[in-house]
Amino acid sequence: MNSQNPSVAAWREFCEAMADAGELVLGPEVPDNPNVQAEGIRALSRYLTFALERCLERGDPTRPAFVDVQTPIRKYMGDNPDQTYFSAVVSGDRTYRIRASAARTVAVEIGVYAGDFGANSGGRRLVSAVEDTSLRLDADGNYELLLTPDPDPADPNQLLLDPDSSSVLIRTYFTDLHVRLAHRAPTIEAIPAPEPTPMLTPEHLKQKLEIAALHAVGSFRWWGQFSSQGHKFAPVNTFAPLPDEGDIHTPENVRYFSGDWQLAPDEALVIDFDPSAGADYWGVVLITHWGETVDWLTRPTVINKETAARRQDGSVRIVVAHEDPGVPNWLDTAGHPSGSLSLRWFRSDAPLPTAQSRVVPVGQAAALD
Repeated sequence: MNSQNPSVAAWREFCEAMADAGELVLGPEVPDNPNVQAEGIRALSRYLTFALERCLERGDPTRPAFVDVQTPIRKYMGDNPDQTYFSAVVSGDRTYRIRASAARTVAVEIGVYAGDFGANSGGRRLVSAVEDTSLRLDADGNYELLLTPDPDPADPNQLLLDPDSSSVLIRTYFTDLHVRLAHRAPTIEAIPAPEPTPMLTPEHLKQKLEIAALHAVGSFRWWGQFSSQGHKFAPVNTFAPLPDEGDIHTPENVRYFSGDWQLAPDEALVIDFDPSAGADYWGVVLITHWGETVDWLTRPTVINKETAARRQDGSVRIVVAHEDPGVPNWLDTAGHPSGSLSLRWFRSDAPLPTAQSRVVPVGQAAALD
């Protein structure tokens, strides 16, 4: 064993940092449940795979490439199965061209951010943003977008880069899972084009591994703090508008009601709300303690404006339960004893719907009026 080799030493330090991060799944707010804690370690590993891809493989702003943040396997900080999230590292002193598609989508949002969750930057800041309603699209729904320090204010397909800009994120909304999975990924290129990627050095490896560890652990810790503190605005098994003091960083046209749920094995949570006032997109997502949806390829995890079964008056009843209660709009906990639930209310002038909730024996859920 050659512990003096700088690359080996950098890897050892990285592994030690991640080993220590495992203790976060034993925090005081974590359910005393070995299965929940096991899923916490898996969630941390998913944060890490994203951090390694983003920071080590695609962390050079001179040679940017989009990372698929949230896949059917990799979940990250409150994912939504109805959306794709593609992120790329950028620098505020350069210019970039993005090529992407809005075809067969409900909506597209592109945001430029400064700062980060996990690199001691003090959090993120939204620099500039644009939506599909403002973008120029070609006949097939494709678009090009320029990121630049000096955008033309008359051109909607140009976005501002501040000097401290660090990333760009494309959120794309769908209501059909098959369309979402088949949608073409965006591309990004620096202008002018850089030289080919140089060979990796031990110094560069060490730096990128340190950044990846900070990003993974910082993001995982941030969600834990948000989960334990941010959802205390409503009693358990009730839902209220989600406060946003600037740390969520979603565009202004996205609002949420949210709250925590906790159910015994024989209980069901019944949630009634009326979305008939209308929004371009709304969806209700069931989230675990670790900020992850359960396996949405095999279990009902999300219900949106197109897939929801509505009552005669236009209202929607969601039932959260550990087993199928035999009613429409069931969200499957996959055995998790607790978690959170959010309604995304996107692009609407109507008020955010209010939610009425109650806990009942699961056997009685089908008999409710």
